[in-house]
Amino acid sequence: MKIDLSGGRAVFREGAVEGTVEAGAVVLDDAFKPYVHPLRTPGGVLVSDAMPVDHRHHKGLMYALRAEDLNFWEEGEGREFGVQEVVEARAEGGTLVLELLWRGRDGGMETYREERRISCERRGNGFVWGWESRREALRGHRLIQSQWSLAAGDGRKINYHGLGIRLPWAWAVMGGRFSGVKVGGREVAAGEAHGSKGAEVTFWGQADGHWKPPRAGVTVRQGHGFAWFVLKGDFAYVAAGPSAEGAVEVGEGEVVEERYEVVVEDLAAE
Repeated sequence: MKIDLSGGRAVFREGAVEGTVEAGAVVLDDAFKPYVHPLRTPGGVLVSDAMPVDHRHHKGLMYALRAEDLNFWEEGEGREFGVQEVVEARAEGGTLVLELLWRGRDGGMETYREERRISCERRGNGFVWGWESRREALRGHRLIQSQWSLAAGDGRKINYHGLGIRLPWAWAVMGGRFSGVKVGGREVAAGEAHGSKGAEVTFWGQADGHWKPPRAGVTVRQGHGFAWFVLKGDFAYVAAGPSAEGAVEVGEGEVVEERYEVVVEDLAAE
C-alpha cells in the first residue's frame, strides 16, 4: 500500500501508480482530531460518514475520549474542549506514524503524548486497517462516560468513547436483506451486540447509487475485552474503548497500549 502524504491528508492507495484504488485517507489538518475518511472497499463502496448534520463531531473512523475536566470527544469553542494536535506525521513503509499531543484548545492541560500507527493492506476482497496506539499520560485524570451512554439489555450503560466508526445512513434504519449486524459471524439484533465483549462486531449493508446494489461489510476487531457500543437506529455506529462500562482513573506517567483491526470488504451480492 502506497501512502501519499500531502495537503493535510495521508492517502492510502493500492499500488504505486496514480489512479489505483484509494482505500482511504487520514485527515491530518482537522481542528480537533485526526480521522480516517473516506473509507472504501476494494470495489469502491463508501462505508464511512463524516460530519453528518446530526453529529458534526462524528468523523469517519476516529478515536476520542472524554476526561472529567477536558472533552476530546465533542467539539466546540469553549475551554472545556480538547484537541489531538498532530505534532508529526510520517510514512514508514506502508504505515502512517503520528505523534500526537492531547491538550486543551488554549495549549494547556496537556493530557497524553501518543504514538499512533495506522496501516492498511489488501486481503482477498477487503482492506484490513491496523490501528495501534501507545499513550503516555502527562497528568493524572479521570476518563468518564458520556451522559448519553446507551443501556444494554442487562441495564449496564455502555459508552461510545474510544475507537469508533460512523457508518452510512442507509445501514442505520433498514433491516432484513438491506443491512444487518453480526457478532462472530452470526446474524444478531443490534441490541444483542450492544454491550457484548467478543472479539469482533460486523455491520453490513447495501450501497446507494446502483441499479443492482453492491453489498459491503465493516468488521471492527479488538482483543481488550472492552464492551461494544453498537447502535442501529437513529444512525449506525460501532465503537469500543477503555471507558465503555464506567469511569477509569489514569495516573500520571501511566502508559496505555491499544490495538484494533478494521476490515472493509466487498460482499457477494444477493
